[in-house]
Amino acid sequence: MKNSWKFAALIAALAAGSASAAGTAAGTVIRNTAEIVFTPEGTPTGTPPTTVPSNPVTTTVLPVPSFTIVKNDGSADRTTPDYTAPGQTATARPGDTVVFPYTLTNTGNVPNESYTLTNTPDPAAAVKTPENIRFYPVSADTNNDGTLSAAEIAAATPITTITGVNQDQAVKFFQVYTIPTAATSTDKFGGDPTGDRQDNPAFNNDPAVPRDANNSNVTTVDRKDATVIGPKNDPDGNGNPLTPAYQSTDTTPVTITPSAADTQTAQATTTTTVVTFTNTVQNNGNRPDVFDITAVQSGFPANTTVELLKPDGTPLPDTDGDGVPDVGSLNPGDTADLLVRVTFPAGSAPTTPGTQPTVTVTTTSSNDPTKKDDTKDIVNLPGLSFGNPTPTPGGDPTPVGTPEAGKPGNPGTPIIPPTTCTATSPDIRSTIAMEIANLGSAPDTFDVSGVAPIKLTDGTTRNVPVQYFKDTNGNKALDTGEVALTDTNANGIADTGVLAPGAELKLIAVVDVPCAAAAQTITLNQTAKSPTTGVTVTDPNDTITVGKTPVAAPSKTVDKTEAKPGETLTYTIIGKNTSNANVTKAFIKDTLPANTTYVSFTATSTATGPILYSTNGTAWSATAIAALSDGGTVYAGVDTNGNGTIDTGDILTSGQTITGTFTVTVK
Repeated sequence: MKNSWKFAALIAALAAGSASAAGTAAGTVIRNTAEIVFTPEGTPTGTPPTTVPSNPVTTTVLPVPSFTIVKNDGSADRTTPDYTAPGQTATARPGDTVVFPYTLTNTGNVPNESYTLTNTPDPAAAVKTPENIRFYPVSADTNNDGTLSAAEIAAATPITTITGVNQDQAVKFFQVYTIPTAATSTDKFGGDPTGDRQDNPAFNNDPAVPRDANNSNVTTVDRKDATVIGPKNDPDGNGNPLTPAYQSTDTTPVTITPSAADTQTAQATTTTTVVTFTNTVQNNGNRPDVFDITAVQSGFPANTTVELLKPDGTPLPDTDGDGVPDVGSLNPGDTADLLVRVTFPAGSAPTTPGTQPTVTVTTTSSNDPTKKDDTKDIVNLPGLSFGNPTPTPGGDPTPVGTPEAGKPGNPGTPIIPPTTCTATSPDIRSTIAMEIANLGSAPDTFDVSGVAPIKLTDGTTRNVPVQYFKDTNGNKALDTGEVALTDTNANGIADTGVLAPGAELKLIAVVDVPCAAAAQTITLNQTAKSPTTGVTVTDPNDTITVGKTPVAAPSKTVDKTEAKPGETLTYTIIGKNTSNANVTKAFIKDTLPANTTYVSFTATSTATGPILYSTNGTAWSATAIAALSDGGTVYAGVDTNGNGTIDTGDILTSGQTITGTFTVTVK
């Protein structure tokens, strides 16, 4: 009995030892036979011991299949990708093909394994899935540089499976896709190579293996579509370097002078009938583009024609078939010249005296038609007129139908365009044509003075003095070289100098309007007075209109660019009245992002009044929002009139802000 116990223990120990082996291929059969060795009691000294073998035992190694694909993303669940924490990232332009290398390794103990390759889209649908995802074997990388070129991709055949993979064997492959040409900047596209183990027919008892799908990659689109057109050899029209004057290519050439103001000008004579400008287009985007060219003329006499030509003088073609002539496809940074031929009757004058006849030439991106640029080709035509601009020298005719110049409603009244101001922004100069005449019977000198009270966006008023210049050429515009009135009689006020009886002096009133002027109609208070006779005339009906500037888009930031489920995200939204006029019923709003839960939303403002909150933009309360359902929206405004709601009586003045803090938790 004692010996039998020892034998059983030995058999058990041997069996336990064989079960602990690791890394053995599935299906391997482990065979073992034990022995008992003893010397029978009473055996003479020197007798060899007795050896008794056990029955043989066998152990077949079971299949334990497993595999992995790397590089992994941030997902802890191998069956689901996390596109917010991709394992690989890239930046590409629309139309680019991106290549991501991956490695599949058989980490199990089953030889000769096979796997299918598919793609798993972003479960949150935040990252877009390209339509042309495919896989290529490592053999496609013929130059062994670790990636695939366009030529290597074209020469290779895509795969959908990886077969014949033995245990511990690593097989490299590539996932490839092309960014759509219509993709916009900051779009995100991505893929997730997903491996599924196929049933191995050599084994009946192999367990199922979860798919490997936590391998996402994300490509951020860097799309820059842009175009500029300018004078010859100066596509951006900034005069750096300034193209020197050049001769046109016409039968009777004229001199064309480019300027740093994105214009070029030709002076015609009474015999000039054709002027041909050279303009230069540049692709300053980051991908090839076709640029359409259009031209619009203004200020030219009747029967004027404009032609768009190639540098060789043939018509500009329509290479992309959209019905608009273009300069063909240009690679990033490339330029192309075109000719703009303007034909007009000899000896003709501008449609309006003092107006510069202009052809506005526009280049437009075919990739993104919102990207366009203008340049101006100007032909100065000769002209001559003789006579007074009004029936009576210095008179102020009674308005008939249209208000007189300087009054609101008259096309000649200056309107300053809206602008965005900074601390260093210059004043905006505005001019009004005027005239003064000596209607007396003796020579006289007249003091001329004026002031323009201008309300600024900060609520203060600045009294800006009116300056007066002699309109030497009588074109009702302030031209270079025209001089200001001076104080000839030494009394501290600018004057006309001596005017003979009946003499008339054309003037330009100049007001330098601060850039920070609020939207308004400015009335000039002006006086002309003879210090000799005391005769005084006031002119209070000249005005300057300051247009309203737009309100800029609110800014929004978030405190984390990557986050795990359970972490909080804090969004900051700043809405600011950046215009030069008050706005009413102003509020900020935001929507609860998908895959998050609401935590809180609070707001502050530089305007005076209680903050009110809403979840529908209609019902308002001073109590912060306690809960918000999926897809819900939060609102915040300032009740400046204290009536318990947000309405048109609530005012946000220039520069005032509403700032919201929106906190959510990632699901």
